[in-house]
Parts: sequence; C-alpha cells; structure tokens
Amino acid sequence: MTPAKLFSLFAATFAVAQTLQCPRNVHGQASQMIASNIARSQGAAASSSGTGLIELGIFYQALRESIAATNNTADKQAWTAYLHTSTATAIPLFTNATSAIGLPLDRFSIGTEMMRQSHETQSASLLSAISTLQDSLAQQPRNTNGGLWYYDNRNNLTAYRNLSYTDGMYSYPTFAILSAGNGTRQSDAVGPAAVLKQLEILAAICDDGTGLLVHGYDALKAHGWADPETGASPSVWGRSQAWYTLGLLEALEALEALHPATSPVMTLDLKIAYSNMKLLFNSLIKAQIVALERALQINGKYGVWQVVDLPGASINGSRNFIETSASLMTAYSLLKSVRLNILEDTKLRNKAIKAGVGLWENIFETHVTRNANGTLDLGGTSSIASLSPQIVNAKYYFNRPTANNSLIGTSAFILASLELEKLCG
Repeated sequence: MTPAKLFSLFAATFAVAQTLQCPRNVHGQASQMIASNIARSQGAAASSSGTGLIELGIFYQALRESIAATNNTADKQAWTAYLHTSTATAIPLFTNATSAIGLPLDRFSIGTEMMRQSHETQSASLLSAISTLQDSLAQQPRNTNGGLWYYDNRNNLTAYRNLSYTDGMYSYPTFAILSAGNGTRQSDAVGPAAVLKQLEILAAICDDGTGLLVHGYDALKAHGWADPETGASPSVWGRSQAWYTLGLLEALEALEALHPATSPVMTLDLKIAYSNMKLLFNSLIKAQIVALERALQINGKYGVWQVVDLPGASINGSRNFIETSASLMTAYSLLKSVRLNILEDTKLRNKAIKAGVGLWENIFETHVTRNANGTLDLGGTSSIASLSPQIVNAKYYFNRPTANNSLIGTSAFILASLELEKLCG
C-alpha cells in the first residue's frame, strides 16, 4: 500500500471517529477490568476443563495487549508477573504429545502465548511444552477432507469424532504460523498454506449461504443435526463465528509481523496465503456488517445475537438474545481490522467503525456494572455450547445459560476497550 493511500485511510478513520463522538468513558475501562479479574483471581491458573483453555488463551491475549499499551510501569510489571505465573501453571498440561492430543484445539491458544514468552525468557520448560504441542499438532486427527478434528475426546468418541468447529480457528492459526520452521517436528499442519487450507475447509462447509458461518460440521454426518449433504450444523452461533473471525485476524497480523506484505523477501506462497486470508476476512466482515445492521433495525442498537441468523426470534417460549462475548469480540475484530488496514474499502471501514463503537457502547451500557469496591462486573456471556449432542438447534442455543464475569467475556471487553482507546486517541 502506498504512503499516500495509507495517509488517506488514516485521515478517513480519524474523521469517522470524530463524527461518532467517541465514548468519553472508554479510557481506563480495560485496565479496570484487568484489575477486577486479578482481584477475583481469574486466569491465575490453567484448567483443561470446559472452556478452561480457550478462556485462558484470550485472557493471555488481553493481558499481553494491555501490557504493550500501558505507560504505567507498576501495572506493566504486575500484569507481566501475573501472565508469566499463570502460563507456568499450564506447562504440566503439555508434557506428553499423546495426552495433549486428547485436549481441544483450544490448547494452541496457550501455546501461542508460550511461544511469545519463550522469545523473551528462553525458558527451557516453555520450550519443552511448545515442542510437545507441536508434536501433538502433527498427530491431530483429521477428517477425510483434511479438516482438523476439534476435539479427540477419547472418553466420548461417539459424540466428538470427526467434528470440526469454527471455534478451533481462534487457537490453531497463529500457533501454526509461528511454528513454521521453528519446531522439533514439522508437519503439513504448520505454516501459512496449512492455515489457509483449514480456514477454507471450514468456510466452504459452514457458510450458511449469506457469508455467515455456522458452528461446525460432522464429516461423518452421523449426528442428528448434520446436514445430509454437507454435514454442516444448522445455526450460526455468535461466539463460534466470533472466534473464527478473531483467529483469522490474529493470523493476518502474525503473518504481517513475520513477513510484511510489502517486503521483497515475502515468497509467492506467503503472498498467496496472506492475500486469500485477507479476502476471506473481508468477505466475512461484510456478511457480519449486514447482520449487525439488521440487529440495529430490530433493537435500535448494535449487537450480536446468540443465534445470528435468527435475530429477535423466539421458539416455544425460548428467546434469542444479544450475547456479550460475541458482541465484544466482534467489536474488537472490526476496530482492529480498520487500524491494521486489513479492511481497505472506505465504506466498509466506516461501517466497521460505526458498528464496533456501537457494540462496545451497547454492552457497556447494558451489561457492565461497578461494585462498591470499585471492581467491574460483566454479565450476559453465554455458557459453552457444543456440537456433541444429537439435537443441536436454535432453541438449544437460546437456552444456554449466561454467566457473570466469564473470563471469555471480560477478556473480550478488555480487548475491545483497548481498540476503542486507540481509535479515539
């Protein structure tokens, strides 16, 4: 991209931000939520149960980005210590590749943070855990189309075998990109081309016909919910799509950091992978903007519905709802993709900024509360949703309970708040 075009994009972004009148209360919200998480001892230790791995992965990302953003030396030191101490508790999970394979793809979000820390500390224990994770990736079960299984759950293979989730694309891509040429055991599951292949397999099967992505697919078509032709699940779950979008964005950022698109040393294969990932991301954002504008028409506010393709719907007394974590993750992806110039079309950038700001404002106004002790609470985050049951339909997602102070939701709030601070200056 030429300097003139970059200047034009920055100028347009600034103008839109000024027109939107950025929220006055955004500054400091990210650091306050981190302090609240730490006060609750959230993210202090690793857990492999339920969403334990992926919630730590996004919490680590939120901490790392906050450390980079703050000018407060005391906060920087305290947050770094908290991050390193927590990451160390995850090392025992990754001492054996065979056992690591029995964990969801979410494990690789922990691996990404381990890789970044290893560059800073040269810790032998971190390097050993990373090597184990890389070995486990090489042995990860796949479907006949090459798609990675999300979860090789040996205790319940009937329910999980051959299932691929869009959720898995949050954790896998960046780890696989950073692992290329850097591991003890290389495989065709690492590197930009491998990442693009996995992203495209899921996108091709999970596209609901509008550009939105359903939760995942069953390659065997054995589950009752599986489409008889494609194996795709029936509903666009807001958070699984948000995970996929965020993972794709982080992969693009990682590729750009390692091999700038304008660099003459970027190989043709890398350029093709980067270009196709960027096209995929832009296409996905366009579809999500349409869905967000539909939500605005229904509610008068931006929001990501729990089931995105059924905005405002109710089924036998069960109602769809605006889900906190997906809304905040989407806000982050929209605003960050504008800042990184991954979205280049002016109209799309303007819509992304407007929707990103609107999402943050809606969640802040409706789901964030301040306690007497100064800590922040965040409500409205959906509990885990799985494709392992035989019946997975819209009502299943509608009926998922919501949790207060879910680490997924609070971490997404931190990330979205940081991006909004950068936009608003």
